[in-house]
Amino acid sequence: PITWWSWAKTALFSREGPRNLVREFIMTPDIAIIDSGINPGHPHVGPITGGHGYETDPKTGQVAQTGDFMDKIGHGTAIAGIIKEKVLDAGLYAVKIFNRDLGTSVPILTQALAWCVRRKFDIIHLSLGVENKDSAGPLKQLCDTAREKGILIIASARGPEHRIYPACFSNVVGVYRHPDCAWDDLVFHAERPVAFGAHGFPRPVPGLPQEKNFQGHSFAAAHVTAHVAALMKLYPDHPLETIIRQLQNNSHSAPAG
Repeated sequence: PITWWSWAKTALFSREGPRNLVREFIMTPDIAIIDSGINPGHPHVGPITGGHGYETDPKTGQVAQTGDFMDKIGHGTAIAGIIKEKVLDAGLYAVKIFNRDLGTSVPILTQALAWCVRRKFDIIHLSLGVENKDSAGPLKQLCDTAREKGILIIASARGPEHRIYPACFSNVVGVYRHPDCAWDDLVFHAERPVAFGAHGFPRPVPGLPQEKNFQGHSFAAAHVTAHVAALMKLYPDHPLETIIRQLQNNSHSAPAG
């Protein structure tokens, strides 16, 4: 039988430590954002749980982890702002793989994703993917491991039929920008490689017309990440299948064809 002391010992002294104890009382989703970093000083974001980055040594070609997670281009910060608007207490962790533009290498992406899977975040948000099938194998293995650990990966794509990895994997929630979705709207495509469409803009910035702000599929994925985080708070300790089913129920069904 589970006694108060046996429960407390498990919560306090397990590998995850006191984090388990906190989660028993308040389910605060831990979310890794693999992007351009995050600026915690931005008014749409605020404090985050931490972060790090990756870079490639120009001489050796080896990928190295760095302590730099500050966002130089604002993309990851805009992603974080969407999530914080819907789930203010979400724990955000910045994994920086973009530096001065939105380009990176497959080894950096793979290493960043592998680290996040080992760390066992609740959600891993990806604003990118690869179209080369030869690069998809290692990503598929990581996505399989993530699902086995109860981690949900959410990744962007360019449309419901876009064969980009990992968004089109069956154990990943793929998302694209749907032109008809308002801020809180979702569209669900049954039996499509990329199942969800969402709003494609971040939060408005005062003084900047929204049409000149960031926009695109990455931000649609962020809206779905925020919806999932809210559902995880509403249904703590439920399996991912329950969360995904509820996400589908909260979406408009896309017409067939």
